[in-house]
Amino acid sequence: MMGELFLPVLSHFQNQNTWISSQGRLRYKVVPDGEELKSEVWEGPWEYALSTVEGAGTFPMSEEGLGSLAAWLEGWAADVNARPRRTLEEDIERREAVKREKEAQAAQQQG
Repeated sequence: MMGELFLPVLSHFQNQNTWISSQGRLRYKVVPDGEELKSEVWEGPWEYALSTVEGAGTFPMSEEGLGSLAAWLEGWAADVNARPRRTLEEDIERREAVKREKEAQAAQQQG
């Protein structure tokens, strides 16, 4: 059974705290930026640095914005958690592909 999606109270973000969490295979990160909450989502099991961000959203830093963020994340959770499960080998290949892509980007930037 998957747990319920959880976000901290608004004051957590107003105090400039980041939040990284998961629900099932969905991973999400919420970062306060001025008067906005910026969020990114990706499919687990790997950490942010070893994953491909699939979606990003920006929401007002308010109770209404927090509610909209929660609804947006719930939509992503439904989508990601409905996907067919991958084997460990498939997940490892996804992680290695991200590593190769980031190494290629770094090499290009060094020129």
